[in-house]
Amino acid sequence: MSSINLDKSKVSIYRDTRKKLLSQIKPSTSQNIKEKRFIDNVIKKIEKMPGPHLSAVCAGSFGKGTNLKDTKDFDVFVIYPPSLEKTKFIEEGLMLGQKAFKGYFWEKAYSQHPYIRGVIDGHKVEVVPAYKIEPNEPIISAVDRTVLHLMFVLKNMSETQKDETRLLKYFLKQIGSYGADTSVSGFSGYLCELLILFYGDFITVLENASNWQYPIKFTLLKEQHVNLARFSESLVVIDPIDDTRNVASAVSLKQLSLFIASSRKFLENPSIDFFNTKVIPKVTYHQLIGKLENFSLVIVSFEVKDMLKEIIWSKVKSNTSKLITHLEFSDFDILKYEVYHKEGQDRCYLVLLLNTLELPKFKKINGPLVSDFKSSQNYLTNNRSVLGPYIKEDRWYVVRKRDKTSAKAIILDFSQVFNLKSKIYSGTEINDLFLEDDDLSEYLTDFFITKEKFLI
Repeated sequence: MSSINLDKSKVSIYRDTRKKLLSQIKPSTSQNIKEKRFIDNVIKKIEKMPGPHLSAVCAGSFGKGTNLKDTKDFDVFVIYPPSLEKTKFIEEGLMLGQKAFKGYFWEKAYSQHPYIRGVIDGHKVEVVPAYKIEPNEPIISAVDRTVLHLMFVLKNMSETQKDETRLLKYFLKQIGSYGADTSVSGFSGYLCELLILFYGDFITVLENASNWQYPIKFTLLKEQHVNLARFSESLVVIDPIDDTRNVASAVSLKQLSLFIASSRKFLENPSIDFFNTKVIPKVTYHQLIGKLENFSLVIVSFEVKDMLKEIIWSKVKSNTSKLITHLEFSDFDILKYEVYHKEGQDRCYLVLLLNTLELPKFKKINGPLVSDFKSSQNYLTNNRSVLGPYIKEDRWYVVRKRDKTSAKAIILDFSQVFNLKSKIYSGTEINDLFLEDDDLSEYLTDFFITKEKFLI
């Protein structure tokens, strides 16, 4: 296989693109100074509060200096001694968080344990308790590694590489692959930072990604190479501060493939045009009617009111996986499917494009070879057919009648095992749903895009 790299004749195009992008996405010096002064004051306020906490630190992309201009979120981690009992740890973290937001809006949020988030002077701030641990020590709470990640990046990343990280994050955002949460299943900020530290810069990451062959495995530390074999995911990047953890474990095969293909596309023409947002007209009601005449569409609506984002995506993805398997077992060909949800909305949608909405009444079933005596005897005495068993060439066959032929009926029956309330729409029911929910226009516009967006 020939190697894919940036054509030397296009280096000047890329340099111009890099310069333009950084001017758009990198925070200005005045913004950095203003925001650092803001978060330093928050941290000082927290550290002065009475309690068993040892310190507070701003982590995340701002703390590492890899943040984008439009990012106004600040992650403050309050560090507690490992000796503090877990119940007391949570209690202290919540109490301190609430005090930090005194006079401002705040709310309790949940991850592996509850924490406080809110808005101070127009800035979104999260105050998260974490235990103090050392590299390769077992975690006590889910976020204990975060401060170690911060220290590793600050120690090893140059100022130039921080800009290269910004470019990679922005690239991934543009193709819809940035974020490790279950709604995206893509690349985390920390993974982006490790990729830059490993390959050196943004364009080298893309050149290597363009040539990746599954599985892709690497580590930044030589002593961790022996651990690579224990991981089975398609993309493996061992955490330099925890050799039992794959930083890329959240990256789905689809997102990994999308990154590889997008990298190749950008290297073909590394111009700013790649990053220009493509305006796609929304699907209208009359266009939808036309599409439903040509496409076999089913929409499953899940009720997700007042549920946390992570729980929504976890449950919907689980239900979707089971349903797809069941439909394929029932002889439906799933041509495409997507899940859509906006945070805060009461409904989450699964949109399915099938080869047909109605299967034939009868199905031919292949039986054993006639020469296989034992299997033939079992087949002749144990079958339920409307025709057969009969012989064609060297094999037994039967024709059976399907219990259900309608895609909607099969999905409706299967929905009994869903762990969420659901409704199924097909045909003209989708027209009515379209008029009822404004977001459906946006969802279906995305669904009916004929190719990956980076190819448009």
